[in-house]
Amino acid sequence: MSNRLKSIVVLLMVAMIPPLEAKGGESDTMYSPIQSPSICQTRSLKMNPTPKKQLRVAVFLHEGIEILDLAAPLEIFTIAGMNVFTVGITDQPVTSQGVLTLTPTYTIENAPKADIVVFLGGNGRRASENAKITDWIKKISPETEQFVSICTGAFFLAESGLLDGKTVTTFHDAVPQLRKKVSNATVLDNTRFVDDGTIFSTAGVSAGIDGALYLVEKWMGKDVAQQVLEYTEYQCWDRDSGLILKH
Repeated sequence: MSNRLKSIVVLLMVAMIPPLEAKGGESDTMYSPIQSPSICQTRSLKMNPTPKKQLRVAVFLHEGIEILDLAAPLEIFTIAGMNVFTVGITDQPVTSQGVLTLTPTYTIENAPKADIVVFLGGNGRRASENAKITDWIKKISPETEQFVSICTGAFFLAESGLLDGKTVTTFHDAVPQLRKKVSNATVLDNTRFVDDGTIFSTAGVSAGIDGALYLVEKWMGKDVAQQVLEYTEYQCWDRDSGLILKH
C-alpha cells in the first residue's frame, strides 16, 4: 500500500471516531467553545416588568473628564435600559485623563431633551467656568427632572445657581472650595451620595457607582436595581452610605 493511500485510510478512521460523551449524556466535541455571555458586553437587561417609558439620560463630556466618573453611570444606566447619549460644547473629541479620546454624539446646540442630565468630575472646577455651558444648563433646567453631578461635576451646577439652598456632596478634596463657592448650600463630606430632589450629587470617582445604582432604584424600582447589581457583580453597594432627603 502506498504512503498516500495509507494517509487516506487513517483520515477516514479518525473521521469515524464518535465524539466524546459530555456529562449529562449530551454529545459534544472536546473543542466546543463555551457558550456564555461576556461580562464586558454592554447590553440592556430584559426587565420585568418593563418600565412605562424609557428614561433619556444626557451625559455631558468636557476636556479632562475622569474615566470612572463617566464609565460607572454610563454602564449602569445602559444596562438598566435607559437611553443614554453624550453631549459636548461642540462635536469635537475630548480627552479623558490624557489617554482616552471621546466624541460627543450631540452638542449643546442640538441635544435632544433629557429626563436626567449628568455632569462629571475630572477638571470639573476649571471646565465649569465656561459661560456657554452655564447658559445651556439654565436653558434646560425647567424641563430636566434630575440633575446629577459625579465628583467635581457639582461645580457645573454651582455655576448655574442650581445648588443654592441645596444639600450636596463632591470629591473630598473639593469640599472646602465648593463650600466657599456656594455659601448658602450645605456641602457634606464623608457621604457617598445625596438625593436632594431635582439635584443628586455623589462624592468622587467610585462613588458614582453607588449613586448610579441608587438612581436606577429611584427611577425604575428595586427589582431593576437588583438585576443590575447582580449583572455587574458589584457586591459593595451600601444604600445607607448616602443621604436621601424627603421632599
